[in-house]
Amino acid sequence: MIVLDANILVTDLSYPNDPNQTVNRRFLDFVAANKIERGITTQGLLEVVGKRSFQTPAAIIARLPAILLARYELMLIPDSATVPEYAACTFDEVVTQMAAQMGLGDAIMAVQIAKFAPTADALITWNAKHFRGKLIVPVLTPDEWLAQQQPLTAPTTPPTGPTP
Repeated sequence: MIVLDANILVTDLSYPNDPNQTVNRRFLDFVAANKIERGITTQGLLEVVGKRSFQTPAAIIARLPAILLARYELMLIPDSATVPEYAACTFDEVVTQMAAQMGLGDAIMAVQIAKFAPTADALITWNAKHFRGKLIVPVLTPDEWLAQQQPLTAPTTPPTGPTP
């Protein structure tokens, strides 16, 4: 499973002219087509909802989390059915993570990943420099992650000679 940062969804939904949009869209299409298991932390999902709330009718905002989870086929980390509290982080956990020079939102996301997705393959974010060396999982940009998937996307050519 990979964990998506909010900026992947925000770029897709709100910034069609962003210089990263082409790669962002290719990444999202690839993970969907290849049924790569993916999730987003409650912190990340609420960041997307917060950004979208300014362009969304008030009646729809309460449904946005479910809409986004379904649209991008994301698992919520932690699952709100089993951990209904917003962050599921203690004050000390967040402050300890902030000691690694992280803002509040990033620190909460880091704690949520450590507690609820410690075996994730990677966090995918356009802000990799903010997270590298500060999480228990690898941190990659969509470009870097796609480059690692090349064996999955490379065309197969039949051998030209006899096979041993």
